[in-house]
Amino acid sequence: MNAYTRTLFSIAAGFNFAMAASLLFLRNQLLPILQLDAVTGTNLVFVYVAAALIASYGGAYVCVALDARKYRPYIPLGVVGKLMVVAVVCWPWLAGNVSWRLPALGSSDLVFAALFVDYLRRTR
Repeated sequence: MNAYTRTLFSIAAGFNFAMAASLLFLRNQLLPILQLDAVTGTNLVFVYVAAALIASYGGAYVCVALDARKYRPYIPLGVVGKLMVVAVVCWPWLAGNVSWRLPALGSSDLVFAALFVDYLRRTR
């Protein structure tokens, strides 16, 4: 289980760090792909806060990858965070305000949430 733990949570950390970096440094390329409006002015603060939170979850996943016993309490928080992301990206889509691309990207968080729940179940 140790190799699986390291792999799963390392991939989750890498995904989070990549998403945070994309929001910070590739925003002008990412937003058109997702068909989202450009973010400018003071609204950039919200993008930076989101990137910081995404990266902090990535840091938590690194901790779990390194020592799953010690940092096990981070895993349920990761499940909640991942499910919240799914909810907040699907809600505007269901309301008809964004294209399918945003929830498609968010579906990866649903996969991670399921894998985290499975990990918790198997390592009681």
